[in-house]
Amino acid sequence: MTKYTDEQAAKAIVAVLPDSRWVGAGLAQAYLWAVEGSKDHNDIARHLYDLNCYSLTKAEELVPTLATSGFLRHIKARTKTGSAENPITKMFPAAITEQRFLEQVDALRAKRNTVDYEDDRESGHTLVDFTLTEGDLRLPINVKNAGTRFESAKQLVGLEPDDCIPIPVYKAYDAIEKEPNLLYAVAIDYGLVDSINTHLIPLFDENEAIVWRILNDFSGTRIRDAEDKFVYGITTRHWESIRQEFANPEFRLISARKSIRILQKQPKRTPGIGLRAWGTGASAEVNVHISVAEETKPWTEVFDRIVGKSLGDIIEAINRKKTEIVYDPEI
Repeated sequence: MTKYTDEQAAKAIVAVLPDSRWVGAGLAQAYLWAVEGSKDHNDIARHLYDLNCYSLTKAEELVPTLATSGFLRHIKARTKTGSAENPITKMFPAAITEQRFLEQVDALRAKRNTVDYEDDRESGHTLVDFTLTEGDLRLPINVKNAGTRFESAKQLVGLEPDDCIPIPVYKAYDAIEKEPNLLYAVAIDYGLVDSINTHLIPLFDENEAIVWRILNDFSGTRIRDAEDKFVYGITTRHWESIRQEFANPEFRLISARKSIRILQKQPKRTPGIGLRAWGTGASAEVNVHISVAEETKPWTEVFDRIVGKSLGDIIEAINRKKTEIVYDPEI
């Protein structure tokens, strides 16, 4: 475990998270100014107030004590439950998987120069990570990492553990209403977390290692801003090493529409709806479970169809319809 003093912590935070609006980052900068005597107390208090973490009165009361008492004692400790001993480490799979997918998108753009993309990750849009664009056509994509094998899949949903990925039902329904063309791009990589512990953590320099420990130890106002800036910043800075050391799994694609169609046709694929005593078999989140081999498309196939035709070919495939006779009870 990395040990650190208030001074070491403050210098590390300012170096690694210079633009973060997390209260801890604001206090770290305020502490250094107070210790160095490089800014007037009123200016330091105004800095904390401008972060919208303190009232001006409270900031003015706090600043005179920072140089002697330190700043860490003013940050809320992180509550750790269950397996969340290193919660920040568990955020890296998503960032690494998204970076992998961006490389695939760049390769697509090189093959079909009318295709571009929008990065929606900082838009506050929880459904969409990237949107592929071509003229007026838009194909929203949610990138997911399947990092935990569902060992009870055969027993509970009738799929082999290595042929099973979950899609959260509430998110898929939400997508159909708000982003009806949404595609899930899922990378199955059950060794990713171990790879992070083995290959990524040792890449941290001294400041990065301290901030990693601090973010595991502390929370506070706008902690998510600090978490995102740290995780995505580290992933970007060390990407060349990550690319060499980490596996590069295939992306498998399925639409939100198809996920819900599978739920409707095979409710037993969604324990909690079609299976009794679900809580004893897996997590509480209600997922529809998808066969990788039978119900998803490899990214290589989607890639080739876009290159050979257009985004419209994939959008039409997502919205394919057929006529069925179904029960429509009056009573």
